[in-house]
Amino acid sequence: MAVVGLGVMGLRHVRVLLGLDRRFEVVGTYDVRSDGATPAAPRLGSEAEALERAEVVVVATPIASHADVARRALGAGKHALVEKPLCATSDQARAVIAAARGGARLFVGHSERFNPVVRALANLLRGDDVRTIEFNRLGPSKPCGHGVLVNVGVHDLDLAAYLTGGGVTIRGAAGSSAPDSDGEDFADVVFSTATGASGRLGLDRTSPARRRSVEIATSQWLYQGDLLAHRLVRTARGKGPTSLVPASPLPLPAEEPLVAQANALADALDGHPWRDLATGFDGLRAVELAERAAALLAASPGSPRVAEKLSLDAAR
Repeated sequence: MAVVGLGVMGLRHVRVLLGLDRRFEVVGTYDVRSDGATPAAPRLGSEAEALERAEVVVVATPIASHADVARRALGAGKHALVEKPLCATSDQARAVIAAARGGARLFVGHSERFNPVVRALANLLRGDDVRTIEFNRLGPSKPCGHGVLVNVGVHDLDLAAYLTGGGVTIRGAAGSSAPDSDGEDFADVVFSTATGASGRLGLDRTSPARRRSVEIATSQWLYQGDLLAHRLVRTARGKGPTSLVPASPLPLPAEEPLVAQANALADALDGHPWRDLATGFDGLRAVELAERAAALLAASPGSPRVAEKLSLDAAR
């Protein structure tokens, strides 16, 4: 393994991979910043050296460079795990997918799939009738040059499809952004799933308080999950004796999400049965959904700056 990009997420990947030394060997790390943090792994002098040494490349660079780094890795026949979002645009994502040579495989770091709450829900919802699903992701985020939909909304758009086992259709979106902001700061998205569930996603990076939650209603149960505190509560719905059952917290897996994701990656590449890991096509779908929501948001009142940009892009 080689890790390209040593920001917050890149350093986390290095820590996790070094701790799984029975499954991975970290052959090197690289970052364009010479003054960046130096993890307990060989620091390489170039991206080309990282690609030459590795069988698998973790791409943890800024979003704007995901496409170029991932395309070079896959074109060199190296497997790649790209941090979310896969790319800044769906066109870039398609080009990355098409770049794979020599059996190289592409995965995306939608690590929220491995959040203990989500892992429990994935098992509990299997075969159940999901009727409504709601996500909220609030709190400040590091500037990245992109709006909240592409930056973090892709997490929940991916989870909507993953947890319901079907496609997702964006039905409406509203939001706003500050005059000097890169993209939307707030977004409220309405969607539906191929399995018949209706959904909502609330995003706000101007909120001073952090909140990441999911609420899912099935024909029998209401699930309320806190993705930060790793807590999931289930309450019986409907009439009759089951309605008297009090809400109760459910047991959750204890494995750290990035560790669980890394183990799933190793299983996939070793040819063992695996599940939950997001593929390149999953990453493309999430970016497409974010773009669709952004387009609807731009066309809605309250976002003239984004609407003007969309009009200019269409004119080109």
